[in-house]
Amino acid sequence: MQQQVAPGKYPLSLRLLHWLMAFIIIALLIVGLIMTGLPGNDPLRPTLYALHKSFGLTVFLLAALRLFLRLKEGVPPLPEIIARSERMLAQAGHWAFYDYFALMPLSGYLMTNSFGMPVKWFAVELPRLIGVDKDRGHLLADFHAYAAYTLIGLITLHVLAVVVHYVKERVNLLKRMV
Repeated sequence: MQQQVAPGKYPLSLRLLHWLMAFIIIALLIVGLIMTGLPGNDPLRPTLYALHKSFGLTVFLLAALRLFLRLKEGVPPLPEIIARSERMLAQAGHWAFYDYFALMPLSGYLMTNSFGMPVKWFAVELPRLIGVDKDRGHLLADFHAYAAYTLIGLITLHVLAVVVHYVKERVNLLKRMV
């Protein structure tokens, strides 16, 4: 069976944002796993937390820009060879990513506020959105952690879908995003 190229590339702006955000998000997930496993007195811990927060907020801002551009410029449809149910799942998965691009930074911000710590975007201290409440902070910490593992699963499914469609239908969906 000959390889088919999925019709239409994503606009350049969305392709650049996709790969920039993918790099940052994967780094955030890795750093998140590392920093939470460090002992409380590890000298690297404050630096990792500060960078994690700053880049998490950066993802939030990039996601807002990406959503705006997606709605403005549109995206190419998936090829008809892919089953309608799979195209619907792909669309739901893409919108789930946008949910996580908002939920992860927001839960981290609120968690930090709940524990009474400031949120800084690199050197800029941001306003506190809520007061100190350590019980709420622990709930938000749990949510943030479970959401991170769910996001890892979503990313895995996203990558596997590209591979499966290449193997199953010989459709190279990756060419739409490079």
